[in-house]
Amino acid sequence: MEELFLQILNMSITSCYVILFVIVARLLLKKAPKIFSYALWSAVLFRLICPFSFESIFSLIPINTQTVPHNIMYSQTPQIHSGITLVDQAANQSLPAPVVGASANPMQIWITLGEAVWLFGIALLLIYSIFTAIRLYLQLKSAKPVFENVYEMNGIKTPFVFGLIKPGIYLPTSLSENEKVYIIKHEQTHIKRFDHVIKLFAFLVLCVHWFNPLVWVAFFLMSEDMELSCDESVIKQMGNEIKKDYSTSLLALSTGRRIIGGCPLAFGENNTKGRIMNILNYKKPAFWVVVAAVIAVAAICVGLMSNPQEEQLTVEDYANQFMEQRITTYEEYEGNSVKIIDSKITKLEKIASFDELFSSPLEIWRLEYRIKPADISKAIFPGGMNAVDGWITEDASMGKPMLIFSYEGSKPQYLGCIRSGEGDFTTLAGQQTALRIFLEGKGLLPHETYEGNRMVVKFPWSNGEICQLVLSQPVVQGDFGIWCVERWMDGNGNVYYVTPKTDVMTMDYYNDLQKQCDDGHKPYLLNPLEVALEYVNEELGLQVSLDEFVGVDLVSSRPVQPTYWKSTTYQTVNNFDGVTMNVKKGTVSTTGVIVAFQNNSSRKCDYGEYFCLEKKLNGSWYQVPVIIDGDYGFNDIAYDLAPGDDGEWAVDWDWLYGSLDTGEYRIVKNISDFRGTGDYDKYNLAAEFTI
Repeated sequence: MEELFLQILNMSITSCYVILFVIVARLLLKKAPKIFSYALWSAVLFRLICPFSFESIFSLIPINTQTVPHNIMYSQTPQIHSGITLVDQAANQSLPAPVVGASANPMQIWITLGEAVWLFGIALLLIYSIFTAIRLYLQLKSAKPVFENVYEMNGIKTPFVFGLIKPGIYLPTSLSENEKVYIIKHEQTHIKRFDHVIKLFAFLVLCVHWFNPLVWVAFFLMSEDMELSCDESVIKQMGNEIKKDYSTSLLALSTGRRIIGGCPLAFGENNTKGRIMNILNYKKPAFWVVVAAVIAVAAICVGLMSNPQEEQLTVEDYANQFMEQRITTYEEYEGNSVKIIDSKITKLEKIASFDELFSSPLEIWRLEYRIKPADISKAIFPGGMNAVDGWITEDASMGKPMLIFSYEGSKPQYLGCIRSGEGDFTTLAGQQTALRIFLEGKGLLPHETYEGNRMVVKFPWSNGEICQLVLSQPVVQGDFGIWCVERWMDGNGNVYYVTPKTDVMTMDYYNDLQKQCDDGHKPYLLNPLEVALEYVNEELGLQVSLDEFVGVDLVSSRPVQPTYWKSTTYQTVNNFDGVTMNVKKGTVSTTGVIVAFQNNSSRKCDYGEYFCLEKKLNGSWYQVPVIIDGDYGFNDIAYDLAPGDDGEWAVDWDWLYGSLDTGEYRIVKNISDFRGTGDYDKYNLAAEFTI
């Protein structure tokens, strides 16, 4: 929902410029027929409803159409990029930066709050509009039909069109027969042009962008142009000789309102003075005026609907830009007086690409280049630069530059540079880790490798400092999901990312481990504490026991058990002929359910309060672990179920199992075929349900 809200915000910001442009263009088209001013609003509508556009060299948009970045919530330095320097500087200075130690980024809070207010505003406008539409619909039931879809009604002061699929024309009873002819023709023209549909759609768009005052201005100006162009159409059809009588009719209706009863499905006559002046001044335009207006409106609409063309830079272009920046840095280096007279790229090689790590595909390119000074004997070699055959090559201590690109379609977007020595680029998993560190540092990814359950384990270092491990479940959430260490932090706050020792992609590696665990191998991976202990002792080289863990913080939907679940003990269920147990429809919750019994046998049965829960994983049933430490029991009570009877029993398991995760479950109960004291057989009934 946050992405949708930010997209709407960006569309509304872009539309502000388009609306202002259309308002100015209307003034320039003042002498032209109003149908052209009316047509200009299509560009505004396009910008308000369409999240994408096309690029054109004729674009009139001077601003960035993605002013608010979609990753602004996670950015360490949140900024907008409108393309207008003064606006960006003023806005960016007021944007709140993340606070160290805070539980949430301030930008996330503000965006969530804005999203809530936005949705509330939409709901309020829609509810009010629906209410007024229903109220007006009920009032119009007393209208008397005149002919076809034309009605007369007492109590209304202005004619209007109401309805969507079968719109009707409603007239005041005070109109003369002469006035009716013009007014009906006007309203019929509205219907013929589908103005009643266009206005409803425009109102719905207004509801979405209600927070933008310029959109309100655009809505009312568009309505005005709609009326003026409709008047001109009537005159064109009936002749200039009706101008005087038509204007008199409008004057008689000058008490009308812009929207009837606040209802967007009904709209009547408005702006009487402006309409009368337009009618009296209307003249059939010359052919060349119409042609010029059509060309002007078409050009303006294309210019306002299209985005400016971005310079199509290739990976090679970005690599050359990087090299030029390094040359500039070298020439400005303190103590250097040598100019660079030549440069060349000796290697530009794509070493990896990833489709699932980021919102768009990523690529890593290795760059090697050489620069030639005017006099190699006077050249200095800062930062690991060396001379090779009269050229300077970069061999920095952190390795060769690795250029990072994201892709939108076929267009590369340069994100930045990391050095080959900053990570293990010899494996796919190492490349993924290096990319994650880079993207998190840029604020493009949240500071967590895997969503879902997470655990922080604190342990002592050999010098007494307290360090922390962050564990998460990369594949499956819950009790059957394996755990892994994704990163750890030393006592000084330095964070170290963990790369699994594998030649395959990280998720492929963990998927394989999960499969092994599902098959009964490596069960310790289901216990986060055992995974943490192994990493501390084996990878970090310490000698720590579980008792030395000084703190465990869990972020999870339910407690994680220190042992894995046990298989079901019920090999046979629902083996009592004629007796069934089912879950009552609509009663399932995360903490309870109602089961229904049916005894269609000839035997008397009874059941107690004992029950157990099991969960289906990988096609097999496992016992759901209880959350109670120590012994527990059930009330010793029996409920009768006579032959032909049915019954219901409400189960509340919150005290025993807590709140269940999503998944497939079954409740198992014992039921007895009671024949007498000490004479009975036990059966197991099971009822499946899904959370």
